[in-house]
Amino acid sequence: MKVLVTGATGYIGSAAADALLKRGHRVLGLARSDHASTTLRDRGIEPAIGDFGDPASLRAAVSAADVDAVVSAASLGASAGDSAATFARDRDAVRAIQSALSRPDQALVFTSGSAVFGTFNDGETSDTVYDEDGLVPLPRSTLAPASAAVPPIIATGFADAMRARVETEQAVLGHPRLRGIVIRPGLVYGHGGSYDIPALIARARARGRAGHLGRGATTQSYVHIDDLAELYCLAVERAPSHTILHGIIADITQCQLAQAVNQLLGLDERTENLTLTQMLEMSAIERLGLAVARPLASRLHQTLNATFTPSPSVGFGISLSLNKRLSSEKTRCLLGWAPTRTDVLSDIATGSYSNGVTGDHGETLYPQKPVGRTRWWPTTTNTSSVRVP
Repeated sequence: MKVLVTGATGYIGSAAADALLKRGHRVLGLARSDHASTTLRDRGIEPAIGDFGDPASLRAAVSAADVDAVVSAASLGASAGDSAATFARDRDAVRAIQSALSRPDQALVFTSGSAVFGTFNDGETSDTVYDEDGLVPLPRSTLAPASAAVPPIIATGFADAMRARVETEQAVLGHPRLRGIVIRPGLVYGHGGSYDIPALIARARARGRAGHLGRGATTQSYVHIDDLAELYCLAVERAPSHTILHGIIADITQCQLAQAVNQLLGLDERTENLTLTQMLEMSAIERLGLAVARPLASRLHQTLNATFTPSPSVGFGISLSLNKRLSSEKTRCLLGWAPTRTDVLSDIATGSYSNGVTGDHGETLYPQKPVGRTRWWPTTTNTSSVRVP
């Protein structure tokens, strides 16, 4: 098959593109710069010139490529900040792709995320596990119950963002002609990359100890990037139309993740119990550096319950504060998907993260250094990469 991948230079998209290539598919990658084109060619992937954030450009690229399937692993949340507005722009991109696909045998595989089932619970776990048929969007009373003490502006902003994301899922699944498929990955790890894990490691370096919301019982489903890449291949090759797939294998608590980060840094198992406000400060602190971000964090604390409008810099903290428990039993039965990697803790503590952490776009964010009294900051100063998985 001939497959176009958007986000083919990013963490998930590059893994999906490489896996498709290894299985004998002809793979194209959307590229909006000469540098991206060169990077793709070096990996054996044909560049298709276009911009995911420009519907006209995207439509032209997909139309010219004349592919059998499009894997959409890009998100404008990775460059503009997760919100109802940026997820609406992702929906515009999806519609541009759909308008460029004219044959009924063509497929669109869209990357959503486990956060559509995200719930706040003040650092406690949730007993609810959502399967592929779970109803979304979740009502406000479910995703942010009064007992979780979530500031109204945060609860409303998150609810609006997830509603917009679900609307994009529905646009994919409800198309009358194309084979529309939605994949919801959990916490993705492996090969030194991730989205939330770099934030945990960076905060631990800055503070001298890893932290988590409350007592750390918040629970999330996870998946290794190689297993997830295989799921993308199976989705392209044989998933039926109108199918939702869950890319997860097992669950992990935030306390367990924090303890693994401590082990990576040569610390004992003691972790920090943080408030929700401290969690929301995380992105500003880790992306800008503690000394620079401290005044910013103080203002955030003062205005959370007043007129604060969530900025792109709160994404990590929100993601790490949510229970996101999913089941993938139906996905496995439907496609014969058999994920095997469950080594998230050992991979963080002694595996691929010991030589540094790569970001959502493959850049080195947090090189491995001794902890001690020295503080180490990201090699990138992009403050806007805040996609909520």
